[in-house]
Amino acid sequence: MDEGQILVDGFDVAKKKGKEAYYKYKAGFLFQNFALIENKTVRQNLEMVQKSARSSASLEEVLEQVGLGGDADTYVYKLSGGEQQRVALARLMFKRCEIILADEPCGSLDAGNSAMVMQILHRMNDQGRTVVLVTHDEKTIEMEQNVVRLGE
Repeated sequence: MDEGQILVDGFDVAKKKGKEAYYKYKAGFLFQNFALIENKTVRQNLEMVQKSARSSASLEEVLEQVGLGGDADTYVYKLSGGEQQRVALARLMFKRCEIILADEPCGSLDAGNSAMVMQILHRMNDQGRTVVLVTHDEKTIEMEQNVVRLGE
């Protein structure tokens, strides 16, 4: 039998429209490679999401929250990896998704930027968002309250 529904939070994710709506309104992604358009400015990257955002925060407010105040007109390719990841976090702040799926978000970052990214993710979690983070980094794992280990 190949009929039926897969309902997640009321969205039928087995159907294209349901899956698109789920990822548009409920879930957001934070990738190791940042998923930004490098030849655009920070502002241009964020305005793509801001237009359909459910957040009333201004672009400047969100950039301040991720430690990038004053960098709105900087081209993404000029930013460090940690700064690019914080732009990706700002994008999620505009999206106001309930679930953040983070795939090795600190995998290519130095210790200082990793700490900043994790602090922002914790703050987002404290604000009621669910963060599902995949990592191999034992230091990150040790800092977390809820850990599920796979493959052991």
